Amino acid sequence: MWILRKILHPMDTVQAAEFLIDRLKLTKTNDEFFSSMSQKK
Repeated sequence: MWILRKILHPMDTVQAAEFLIDRLKLTKTNDEFFSSMSQKK
């Protein structure tokens, strides 16, 4: 979870929401989503 916070911290609210939505569309499960976060910072 801290990886996600670290990635989103420098972004403004809209940018962070768009990033999350785009990234969620690419994954099917929570595990897959969090794995992708740790691989692509």
